[in-house]
Amino acid sequence: VRSRYHKPFCGLTDPDRAPSVPRMNAPQRPTLTLIDGSSYVFRAYHAIRPLSSPKGEPTHATYGTLTMLLKLLADRKPALLAVAMDSRVPSFRKELHPDYKANRPPAPEDLKVQMERTRELMDALRIPVWQCDGVEADDLIATAVVRAREAGLRVVVVSGDKDLMQLVSDDVLMWDTMHDKVYGAEEVVAKWGVPPGLIGDLLALVGDSSDNIPGVKSIGPKTAADLLTQFPSLQALYDGLDAVKNPRIRGLLDAARDQVRLARSLVELRQDCAMSFEPERLRNHGPDVERLRALYLELGFHRLLDGLGPKPGAEEGSAAAPALGGSGPSGPVAGLRGLGTYGSLHDEAALRALVQACRDAKRFAIDTETTSAEPARAGLVGLSIAHTPGEGWYVPVGHRYIGAPPQLALRTVREILGPLFEDATVAKYGHCLKFDELILERHGFPRLRGVAADTMIASYLIDPEAAHGLKELARQLLETEMITYDQVTSKSKGKQLCFDEVAIEAATPYAAADADMTLRLADRLVPQLEGEGLLGLMVDLELPLSRVLVEMERTGVLVDVARLQSLGRKLDDQIVELDARAKEQAGHDFNVNSPRQLEVILFDELKLPVVKRTKTSRSTDASVLEVLAEQHPLAATILEQRQLAKLKGTYIEALPRLVNPSTGRIHTSFNQSVAATGRLSSSDPNLQNIPVRTEIGRAIREAFIPAEGFVLLSADYSQIELRVLAHLAHDPTLIGAFQSGEDVHVRTAMEVFGVAAEGVTEEMRRRAKTINFGVIYGMGEVALGKRLGISREEAASFIDAYFKRYDHVKRFMDETVERARAGEAVRTLLGRRRYLRDLHSANRQLRAQAERIAGNTPIQGSAADILKLAMVKLAEPVVAGARMILTVHDELVFEVPQALAQEAGEKIRAAMEGVVKLEVPLTVDVGIGRSWAEAH
Repeated sequence: VRSRYHKPFCGLTDPDRAPSVPRMNAPQRPTLTLIDGSSYVFRAYHAIRPLSSPKGEPTHATYGTLTMLLKLLADRKPALLAVAMDSRVPSFRKELHPDYKANRPPAPEDLKVQMERTRELMDALRIPVWQCDGVEADDLIATAVVRAREAGLRVVVVSGDKDLMQLVSDDVLMWDTMHDKVYGAEEVVAKWGVPPGLIGDLLALVGDSSDNIPGVKSIGPKTAADLLTQFPSLQALYDGLDAVKNPRIRGLLDAARDQVRLARSLVELRQDCAMSFEPERLRNHGPDVERLRALYLELGFHRLLDGLGPKPGAEEGSAAAPALGGSGPSGPVAGLRGLGTYGSLHDEAALRALVQACRDAKRFAIDTETTSAEPARAGLVGLSIAHTPGEGWYVPVGHRYIGAPPQLALRTVREILGPLFEDATVAKYGHCLKFDELILERHGFPRLRGVAADTMIASYLIDPEAAHGLKELARQLLETEMITYDQVTSKSKGKQLCFDEVAIEAATPYAAADADMTLRLADRLVPQLEGEGLLGLMVDLELPLSRVLVEMERTGVLVDVARLQSLGRKLDDQIVELDARAKEQAGHDFNVNSPRQLEVILFDELKLPVVKRTKTSRSTDASVLEVLAEQHPLAATILEQRQLAKLKGTYIEALPRLVNPSTGRIHTSFNQSVAATGRLSSSDPNLQNIPVRTEIGRAIREAFIPAEGFVLLSADYSQIELRVLAHLAHDPTLIGAFQSGEDVHVRTAMEVFGVAAEGVTEEMRRRAKTINFGVIYGMGEVALGKRLGISREEAASFIDAYFKRYDHVKRFMDETVERARAGEAVRTLLGRRRYLRDLHSANRQLRAQAERIAGNTPIQGSAADILKLAMVKLAEPVVAGARMILTVHDELVFEVPQALAQEAGEKIRAAMEGVVKLEVPLTVDVGIGRSWAEAH
């Protein structure tokens, strides 16, 4: 969670503003404010929904306690202040009564973590904290009250704990901030019926079920107060027990003498704790701002950063635009907090001055505005540059509307900016820089050299499961609300403009802010990457990989449109046949594509069991149909029909529409910051989900072809995740199988089924393969049983047998989950990390899923890192004319000259197998063909 908090949890009110509250005498005397810190943390823990830091550390109790403290400091401005915390070890009361607080469950691990974090924040706030082994916060407060009164101080005890009401006196008030109540002696009497000095006696009679303190059975606060009104003390009550008129009460008191005596010793507050009390050291001198700032950033408390003021040395946005000859800020920039000073440039002199300013600053951020989100088709409308936080400049080159002002010619902008782009000594920053590079290079600009950071990638590396959009990051990290694309392109009557139709005056603050915020985010995120040991991962892997992806996207891949159209016609015939079969199996005509009609047939007419429900109906999704297919052929027919229809729409019909008319190729987009494991994904089209093993999937892959005189070469890591698992777990059996070149699935079948190699059947190997990969993905006995078509008990026995033979794998999985549960990130071989926030979720399903992900991420993430390393290593062509064009899962696809295919295959295999050194060999399968299907 990155500052996704609602209103601050405070519960604080000001007793000076409360009506009819008691005032202490001698107002000129200084006042010491004593806070029951442990109760603050407990209250916040139970009052606020679970929150997490960017690293996955639980923070809701920490945040709630902090906001209460900050509000108290802001509202009351206490001159003298201290916080008391409970002992980290059992208190002396546990020795008096072993069952003391025994009914309370152990403190949750996430609460312990937050207790310690709260201490850190209190230290950063420079609030003195008392904490002593063996005594509780109440005892420390009681001791401090005695010392404070001896020093001539007044005291305000900030707590709602009834035990502390014993301390109230003429110069000691208790302030229950949660219930907006201040207690003096009169308020204590009004609430309990006895003065503060008798609260301990009353509690001894009543007992306290929350602390497991025994009391007198059937005696509540009202009866206890009546007794202590009649008798001046607990001792006097027992000394004059015969004077108690009610025989039942008298009998109960007599029978409970020992437990009342014990209870009185338990509720009594110690006033002699060994603690340093020097009023001068309790003065509130204000926080250690820089330490507090660092903690806020680490914990994700970004909304609190504004309260610390600007960071020393931070650049402030200037009030007027620098003299570059551009127009000043206007339009939508007005009234948006956090935006800077922005202008547009329309002449050569101003643009050259901007170039010089970038050289002087030795850095700049860049962003482009285009006519489309597809880089292979988009036209360049303008580009924005920022070299100083708080300033930004927009260079329009392609706005087309009536009345548009003169704009610099694209060739002029290229001529002036080109040398700057090629100068590697000037650092470049961008957000999703891959898109900008594709746009700029398509429009004749030279390659950007000296790229220092991509803030989208930086955000992804810091927290892969967070939002990485520029506007989301600006909102969360910079407390800035940016103008949206919809706002700047909106037109009356709900119509939307293309960006080249937007007035330059409106486009400038929108576009320039993109570069400005990118630069500001770089200043925030790059030091964080460095501090957390992730900078090398961006600089050495992700940024070079981004450059590889630029080349792959620009190259694209050829598809045989005619073949796809022919395949589409065949599928149409098959779908028609399946529709007819479904109607025959249902016994009457119906709309096969209607979930509602299918629901009625399956569950009302055929009386099949309801597997899953949605909010409004009985589900007929794929998972339900897979279950029902075993009971009725109609479910299997509908499942097959849906799969064919989906493939037809997703690929066979869609791929021809995606062919770029200029290049004749499809230019998919590869996504670097989507999958939390570190894997690449693709979109427009998504090539990850084309089935590999089905007939229709192979037919679709046959439509991916090379250019004339070339062939496609597929290089696929064999069983890379199992090999990574063997390396990470240091499992000797698994390592031995891979080192000897043995079929690892046969080896697993031998271990699980207890047979020799020659006794392993194809069915045994199939099951062993499912188990091998099931372990990687944390598959339990229910899922494994369903996958293999066996009982849950048999599946459990397979898993048990697997882990007995591969005991190092079991240990690795368990230790990985435990470290993650303790707050550590799960990491890949290259240090890529992931925090699993749901490991402490109260939702059992979310918690179990997080445990599976914790075990899988180091394996899948390391495999992804290895593939990325190979892509960077193969950035330069292995033979003349060779080009990397696709990556799907563990596979790289190249287009290579037919005459050099064998040589290319050998070099690619050598590079991929040697990219890292593991305890087991990496193996790459290489195939060559006239289509992707033939090569794979």
